[in-house]
Order: sequence, then C-alpha cells, then structure tokens
Amino acid sequence: MSVPVDNLLSSASRKRALIAGSVGNFIEWYEFAVYGFLATVIAQNFFRLDGESALTGLLLTYASFAIAFFFRPLGAIIFGRMGDRIGRKPTLIFVLIMMTLATAAIGLVPTYAHLGILAPLIVTGLRILQGLFAGGEYGGGG
Repeated sequence: MSVPVDNLLSSASRKRALIAGSVGNFIEWYEFAVYGFLATVIAQNFFRLDGESALTGLLLTYASFAIAFFFRPLGAIIFGRMGDRIGRKPTLIFVLIMMTLATAAIGLVPTYAHLGILAPLIVTGLRILQGLFAGGEYGGGG
C-alpha cells in the first residue's frame, strides 16, 4: 500500500527542509557569483603564472570556474546513491557542510606568490569538490 508524500512529512518538517535547501542553494550560487565577478582578482593572485600573460591567467581562472560544472553530474550520481542508502536528509546535511568547507578552504589558500604552482592546483581541486557537492545538493535535495 502506498502513502501519499503529503502525509509523510508534517508542515513544520517541510518548512525546515525548504529553508535548509534554500539556504544551501543561496550560499552555493553566491559563491559561484563572487568567483565569477572577482575573476580578474583571482587571476592576478592565483593564476598569474611566471612568464605568462594576464590573459592566460584569466583564461585559467575561467577554466577553473567552469570545471566545477562538469563535475556536477558525477556528484549527483555519487550523492544520489548515498541518499538512497543512508537517507536524503543525512546526505544533504553532509553535502551542505562539505560545500561550506570547500568554499571556506578556497578563501584560505595562499596566493601564487607564496605557494607557487600549488596555489592554482589547490584552488582548482577545491572547485572540483564544489562541483561534486553542488551536484549532490541537486541529486540529494530534490
């Protein structure tokens, strides 16, 4: 016997879930927007490789920005399966926390002047993680 979805969750539970999902989505898109708007600053500090032009740094910055979008489907697959196994709520909470940590970690990465080639590699790796977790938000939160 099937039970309508409306009967499974109380009104308060639905509101909390909606608010949590909305806050996570807002934070995610805010971070993506800030990264895009500050691309020139990010390029100068992280992707301005020795001997390369400013345009090369800007293109690498945008490539780092775009790579996150390619990993979203993989994140949806990974965290969608995780949600099927352990539940949507714990998965969504995990994904939101990890997205927050990845975003904060980007803010803590030393610049190219201090870290060398590792700086853009770390930023790009964190952007990949953000893409995975963003895909998990859509796959697990919906």
